[in-house]
Amino acid sequence: MKGYSLLTLILLLSLVGCSQPPSSIESKLDSSISGKTFSSSVNQKFTLQLDVHFDGGYQWAYSISDTNVVRIDSTRSAPKSRDRNLLGGLAVQTLFFRTLQPGQSVITLTERRSWEKNIAPIDSLTFTVAVTH
Repeated sequence: MKGYSLLTLILLLSLVGCSQPPSSIESKLDSSISGKTFSSSVNQKFTLQLDVHFDGGYQWAYSISDTNVVRIDSTRSAPKSRDRNLLGGLAVQTLFFRTLQPGQSVITLTERRSWEKNIAPIDSLTFTVAVTH
């Protein structure tokens, strides 16, 4: 009987050791968030996917009003079409964000060419991130 109890205990401990804390829920946003507020809690991830005229040299530039509330972890661009023989067209730029602490932060994005300093962007959007405990 002691052998079964010890075996059961070892099995339970190994199962508990293999469990991982729940991963944060990742929200997926798109351009429809413009002008709105996105609410989240601390230490959550979210992505923003935007079409970009990548073949014309455009990319989404961003500014974050309070980087203590939300930060950008990375960006990635990929062709929108799976047809590799297609020239030109749109790409999708994905921006990966993480909330850090309670508060509000305004994120502004502009689609522009980085070398064109005095030319208006071809597109822009702004949204607010509200973070609570």
